[in-house]
Amino acid sequence: MNNFAKRLAGDIPLLTADALAFLAGRSVSDPVRAAEHPMIRGARESMKPKMEVRGNIAIVPVQGALAYNPDVSEMFYDGVEDSRNVLGMVKAAAADPNVEGILLRMDTPGGMLLGGPEIADAVASAGKSKPVVAHAGGLCASLGYMIASQAREVVANKSAIVGSIGVISSVVDWTAYLNSIGVKFEYFTNEAARYKAAGAIGTSLNPDQRSQIQSQVESAFQLFRSTVLSNRPQVKSEAMQGQTFRGSESKAYGLVDRLGDEDFAISVLKSHIAPKGN
Repeated sequence: MNNFAKRLAGDIPLLTADALAFLAGRSVSDPVRAAEHPMIRGARESMKPKMEVRGNIAIVPVQGALAYNPDVSEMFYDGVEDSRNVLGMVKAAAADPNVEGILLRMDTPGGMLLGGPEIADAVASAGKSKPVVAHAGGLCASLGYMIASQAREVVANKSAIVGSIGVISSVVDWTAYLNSIGVKFEYFTNEAARYKAAGAIGTSLNPDQRSQIQSQVESAFQLFRSTVLSNRPQVKSEAMQGQTFRGSESKAYGLVDRLGDEDFAISVLKSHIAPKGN
């Protein structure tokens, strides 16, 4: 089973549909698999995003499709980012006494549920001690929007793509293909474990398994929805049906507060920083 298929078997994507299709397609065809050799660990380290500090402002990049502990080949070929790195940068910025404000530089189609809400929680926690502003320059979708929604303000370029508040999951059914080449998989589980082999290669989902996966998707959506509304109660319910909006449209639905480029977003952030001595 390829790396991305394994990830889908154990996690729920909060990704735009096109990003999900791209990653699934790349992983199926990509034969590159690398063990975690010290050289690979070095490559992983070299690809870690870096927080930028400008005076008293920390700029935290939230870019690429986020996943917990992704394979290096996913990071190198597919633009996947380790959600642990993003979490670490948010926490570092929050803990740095020289940082008085945090800008989230958003350009992401979302990512996997595992490790994602913790970033949103860290943004909310950081905002209790110093202002956080999110800027959507390109994509700020799905899990990316969950994270951005916890900032004090969200600023977007007019042409930015914002939203995709919804959950999508998928299971690859290989049975027809495997039958065509004469391969059959059989799995044996204990009698009570009727969900144990759900989505296993060479099997089709039964009704109970479909129902269980759907319940996981619904649960993930309720987490998504409640997280957004906890800090942005103005987001309209009709904007939470999985669709995206251009920056100029997203303001009308309560998804963003202002329109402007990153320099403007930094000026908004600075306006929230209390003068020294106050």
